[in-house]
Amino acid sequence: MKRFLAILIIMVLMLPGAALADEGSDRVQIQGDVVVGTDEVVFGDAVAIMGNVTVDGKVMGDVVSIMGNVTINGEVMGDVTAVGGRITRSDSAKIYGKVTQVGVGEGLKDIIKNVTKYGIHWGSGRRGITIFNMGFPYVFKIMHFLGLISLGALAIILFPNSIRAAADVVDKELGRRFIIGILAILLLPMALFLMAITIIGIPLIPLALLLVAAAGFYGYLGISIFLGRKLNEQLHLKPGIFVEYILGAVLLWLVQLVPFVGGISGLAVLILALGITADTRFGTKIIA
Repeated sequence: MKRFLAILIIMVLMLPGAALADEGSDRVQIQGDVVVGTDEVVFGDAVAIMGNVTVDGKVMGDVVSIMGNVTINGEVMGDVTAVGGRITRSDSAKIYGKVTQVGVGEGLKDIIKNVTKYGIHWGSGRRGITIFNMGFPYVFKIMHFLGLISLGALAIILFPNSIRAAADVVDKELGRRFIIGILAILLLPMALFLMAITIIGIPLIPLALLLVAAAGFYGYLGISIFLGRKLNEQLHLKPGIFVEYILGAVLLWLVQLVPFVGGISGLAVLILALGITADTRFGTKIIA
C-alpha cells in the first residue's frame, strides 16, 4: 500500500519547475536546475529532470540528471549519473560511487529542443530535416509526452527494483495478463457505482481513480523498459534502465501517433499494463 500511495503522490506533485523534497533529505527539481552550495549538505539524493545538477557542497546520496549535465566541484558519497548529458568533475571533486554517463543521441535531444508549432525538426539549420508538419494540437501531445518521460524517470529513480521486476516479466503469461487487465477495466465502472451509492464510498472514488491511473502507469513503465531493452539489442547502445525506458517510451509514442493503429495499440498497452500491475502487485510479488 505504501508503494501505491507513493506513486499517487508523485502524480499529484508532477508540476513543471516544482521542487520536491522529503524533510530536506532529497532535492529533486523538474524542468529546472539543482544547485548544492558550498556550505550545503544534502543528506539524500540530488536529482534534476530536464535540468542540470551542480554540486559545490556535499551530497550524501546519489546525483542524477535526466536530459541535463552534472558538474561536481564538491563531494558525492553515492553514484553520479547523467542520462542525455555530460558529467564534469573538477580537481577538487570527490566521488565515492560509480560515475555513469549515458548518451541518448543528439537526434533525440534535437527533437526535444526543436518542437515548434510548425513541426519537429531533426538536426541543426538547413542540414536538418523536418520529420513531419503538425498543427498546434500536436504541440500539446509533445509536451504531454515529455511530461510522461519526466514522471517515468522520477518513478524509476524512486522505485527502480519494483519497476525492473515488472519489466522482467512482461512477456510471461501474456494471455493471463490480458484477461486480468480486461476484467479490471470491466469491473471499474461497477466498483465506482457501488462507491457512489454509499456515503462511505463517495470520498474513495478519487482515490480509486488515482489508484487505477497509477497501476496503468506502473505497467506502462515496465512495458516501455521491456520494449526498449529489445530495441537496444539491435542498436547496441550502452545498457541501462533509463536508456531502455526512453527507447521504449519513444517507440510506443510514435506508434500511437499512427491513425487507428495508435488507438488499438494504446488500448492493448493499457490492458496489459493493468494486468502486469495486478499480477505483480506493483512489483512486490516475484514471478518465476
